[in-house]
Amino acid sequence: MEASAWRNPPPVLSDAVYQDLLGRILSGAYKPGEVLRQEELASHYSVSRVPVREAMSRLASDGVLVFRPRRGYAVKILDAREIAEVFNLRMLIEEHAGRLAAQLRRPEDVRRVAALLDSMDAIDTRDAAGMREWLELNRRFHTELFAASGHAHVCRVAATLRDTVEPYIRIEATITGHLREADADHRGIFEAFRSGDAESAGRLCREHCEHTAKRLIEGLGAGRSNAQELISPEPSEKKEPWQR
Repeated sequence: MEASAWRNPPPVLSDAVYQDLLGRILSGAYKPGEVLRQEELASHYSVSRVPVREAMSRLASDGVLVFRPRRGYAVKILDAREIAEVFNLRMLIEEHAGRLAAQLRRPEDVRRVAALLDSMDAIDTRDAAGMREWLELNRRFHTELFAASGHAHVCRVAATLRDTVEPYIRIEATITGHLREADADHRGIFEAFRSGDAESAGRLCREHCEHTAKRLIEGLGAGRSNAQELISPEPSEKKEPWQR
């Protein structure tokens, strides 16, 4: 975003800075481990350091940034075990969200998710621009799917967990280009969602997280056996773990 766009800033500057910084981190503009300097960001956004500091503190609370004494904030680096931990949580939350979405979806929800899926299928991901577009639509697909549940807190937790690992997902997808399994997963999830098959939708959302995690951990050099060891989902059951 150009500095000129900030001549008429919104009432809460820290919110605007937060959203833009988060978008840049998730898109890979800022890489894991990169140090973000408050004075440079304040100059870029044409604001004081206060809203920048507030935004960075929020991002640290979200697990996207980490504070390093005497160095400031940096984009958080996750190792394979930490990534597995996040994905194991995602399996629980997204299974629940997918089940709710299939139970409570409306015709307009189905049309909206179908349109995103069709747009993803039409993208040529063999170049960088196509890959970026696919990744953005992929994020929107999951957001709109879970939004159909009408459960804002569930959606918020799912989004926070996804944001934590999104930079790594984008790096892995860009390097390997392995999208066929993801596309197949999306189609299966959508068909269950469209038909109102809540149990299948939940199970497929969980399996999709598992597949993504294994590809990512293997792509980071952990190897297939280590990925299998770290990602060990429990069998899907009709009741959520917290309902037993």
